[in-house]
Amino acid sequence: VSESNNVLDSVHGALTTLNELVRKNNQFRAFIQSKRIAGADKAKILNIVLGESGQPLVAELVSHLEGRHASHQLQDVTDLFDHRYKAGKNIVSVEGTVASEMDDSEIVSLKSSLSSALGKNIDLSLKVDESLVGGIRLRIENTFLDATIQNQLNRLKQELLQP
Repeated sequence: VSESNNVLDSVHGALTTLNELVRKNNQFRAFIQSKRIAGADKAKILNIVLGESGQPLVAELVSHLEGRHASHQLQDVTDLFDHRYKAGKNIVSVEGTVASEMDDSEIVSLKSSLSSALGKNIDLSLKVDESLVGGIRLRIENTFLDATIQNQLNRLKQELLQP
């Protein structure tokens, strides 16, 4: 529906925002799970509260969720939508772990390199693990690449110890 109405990006953004709110805010989660609030009222309240970051299609979806499984159902819908959205936009999710903070130019360079190597647009999230000596560890969807200095030293050690 969102694709045919040309609101794919706004629905994706609204679903992602709403899902984060449900995960992080207990009161908002209770609102979504509430059986006492009618579905139409939930949709109206969401449209008012979320304003520009909301989306009527997402509010309509949430109006049909209730009970203790509502937050899990929203998570499932968000995950499925995110998967289809990224497939349609030729986006691949990459999670990186680095030894120290990277500046913006380094991040742009990394995204560009990954994009040209994979032939896809990159959705990159980075975290810092100061226990790494250097290098980077990447998770590209279900593929793990370890280009850390620690891993390279371990491989060198294994090669040297073999007869």
